[in-house]
Amino acid sequence: MAAKKLRLGIIGAGRVGTALAMNFSGCGYAVVAVASRSIASSRKLVRRIRGARATSSPQEVADRAELVFITVPDDAIEAVASRIRWRASAACVHCSGAGDLDLLAGAAAQDARVGGFHPLHMFGEPGKSYDLRGCAVAIAGAEPLARELARLARAVGARPLRLPEGGRALYHIGANFSGAFVVALIAETVALWTKLGIREKDALAALLPLLQGSADNVRALGLAGALGSVVARGDVGVIRKHLDALAKDAPRSLDLYRLLSLRTIPLALAKGTLKPEAAKEISTLLGGR
Repeated sequence: MAAKKLRLGIIGAGRVGTALAMNFSGCGYAVVAVASRSIASSRKLVRRIRGARATSSPQEVADRAELVFITVPDDAIEAVASRIRWRASAACVHCSGAGDLDLLAGAAAQDARVGGFHPLHMFGEPGKSYDLRGCAVAIAGAEPLARELARLARAVGARPLRLPEGGRALYHIGANFSGAFVVALIAETVALWTKLGIREKDALAALLPLLQGSADNVRALGLAGALGSVVARGDVGVIRKHLDALAKDAPRSLDLYRLLSLRTIPLALAKGTLKPEAAKEISTLLGGR
């Protein structure tokens, strides 16, 4: 079956469903049907792509499409897939980052092909951050479906990333450290600076170039090469000042600072700017073993 001739369907017209439908349609794939619990949501998405039918029936999407993407919330994937009558030649693909293919056991029991297609992308409001160019897409499934999904990923400018079955939870946890947890760390900085009278708007204006610079340095220099910090410099005196200030003014941030500082020690050693003797002293100061 030629990938270019696949008829695609989307069940779930939220952020991920909107992104996939618009990207696939934009590179020449036929998105033939979109389903959502709200017909208004389906119609809103269908107006942005050509030739798709808006419906509130997941079954209608499965009847019309050859490859169906289930883009509902993770907790609903299994129920949605199990309620559909699947053709043996059809493909049922979920877009969960953490869920394995057992979520689609109901479809597999009907001899549908099952797979996973998770864009590693921070989605904002539907349709406003849907460009998938350059992002990774975690692919799961047996051949030839996995090959078809990889081809779809490349068609929208993304990079397919194959994962072993059973490994998606660990993959998703790792992604959170570089995605959602980074946002949480920015919020931590904003909270600390608020104590100094700095408004959130001004804090973000100052921090975002720093964040971008860090990402650029990782791209250019690798993880160890990009590290710049008091730990990397072996500046024990400044670390003591940090710990004293946090203990006095922001004790709830103290444990987080200690943990993250300890995690930078191996990077600093790999970079070569931190000597083993200083690393041992800093580790002791931070409460590490």
